[in-house]
Amino acid sequence: MIELTFNTVFILYLAVTLTIVLSVWIYSHYRTRRRVFTAPEKVLCVCEYCLFAYVEQSIKKLNRCPKCGLYNKENSFKK
Repeated sequence: MIELTFNTVFILYLAVTLTIVLSVWIYSHYRTRRRVFTAPEKVLCVCEYCLFAYVEQSIKKLNRCPKCGLYNKENSFKK
């Protein structure tokens, strides 16, 4: 039978713990590195009535002005 002293058990415990922590850190590092963040498509809109300029995230034919609350048609300029 293998005889284990307190020092050997403690060193094995530290080695296993550090190996687990290091492997989780490496996995999370490479997982976040592969992510590609893209901004949602946004449209610059100008209200036809109050001339308030705002950015709309969803592309719809009709959108509502946040200032006056009236519906506006889709503008011809997009970027």
